[in-house]
Amino acid sequence: MKPTLATVLDRHLDAFLTNHKIPLYQLKALESYRCCRTDALGSHSQYCENGHLMGVWYSSCRRRGCAQCQGLANARWLAAQKARLLSVTHHHWIFTLPHQLLPIWRYNRQLLQDLLFQAVAEVLSTLSGDARYLNAQPGYLLTLHTWGRNLSLHPHIHCLISHGGLDPSGNWIEPKKSSLFPARVMMQLFRGKFLASLASRDDLVMPPDVSASRLRTLINKLGRTGWVVHCCKPYRHGRGVAAYLSRYVKSGPLNNRQIRYADAHGIVFRYHDHRTSKDAHQRLTPSQFILRLCDHIPQRGKPTIRYYGLYHACRRSALNIARQVHGQYCVLAAPQLNWQDYLQRLHRVPACPQCGGRLQSLVAR
Repeated sequence: MKPTLATVLDRHLDAFLTNHKIPLYQLKALESYRCCRTDALGSHSQYCENGHLMGVWYSSCRRRGCAQCQGLANARWLAAQKARLLSVTHHHWIFTLPHQLLPIWRYNRQLLQDLLFQAVAEVLSTLSGDARYLNAQPGYLLTLHTWGRNLSLHPHIHCLISHGGLDPSGNWIEPKKSSLFPARVMMQLFRGKFLASLASRDDLVMPPDVSASRLRTLINKLGRTGWVVHCCKPYRHGRGVAAYLSRYVKSGPLNNRQIRYADAHGIVFRYHDHRTSKDAHQRLTPSQFILRLCDHIPQRGKPTIRYYGLYHACRRSALNIARQVHGQYCVLAAPQLNWQDYLQRLHRVPACPQCGGRLQSLVAR
């Protein structure tokens, strides 16, 4: 049987927990992933439109980050973004936290996540209001990813921002430059704002091998180095980037298709190495695999997607003005994608073996 995240956890999680202490939210998430689509969560029956029983299936955990049950949630999120985005050029930028700060991140995940969002949002707000670049309010959304492709800890924020914005008079303003904002200026502002916020905190939990003086030295050193702010080529619209982000916003860094092999000694999974542009394989012990997985479990109640400017919910009237300028209708709630239509898109709607009828209903058991 092909290994899945659920089968890997079912085999190794109990032994892992005897040797490792993890936060409660991570423990609950791992237990949900292990039970997803197993008898532990009960089951549901499928009936065709004529009432014939078509099958009985185990239920999903529906937890954010699960590798196998968030396809519908991702599709619904993407539909909502397509209904929101302006039909203008968009930029995709990636702001990365230096790896020297990873020990601080591990002990202060909630705080540093907020500081990271805050720093990026302030950079974009500052430059958007600068008459040298735009002097108007664009729409932008920020998405936090914490992983590298091999499941390493790699916190970074993806930014999708419109090329242009609305001024206070309701006029659409085009940027002064095709690049919208200079990459070097963004990097310097990002670095300065994040480090200033970090240095001002007196509530940080310090790792055992990091003293307050050592952290101050590190902050001073990082203030003199270049940070990674990657600027992709502009897109004629934002839907392509939104489609890319939708693969991860609910389902996390790993899907079951990537897990190639698992036994008592290790797990092998496939990933795409951006340095070689080829597929590569990573082998980890069960404990290493679960620890890496824990690094990327989203904290309950902490959104990993945040909206700003014209894309913020409280700016809906301004967004509708901008949409009218570009010949778009006012934002309407995206039709809620149901599971039947989702399966139809994937060509996975089974036909009733008795009458050939369409899958119609689910009944919990």
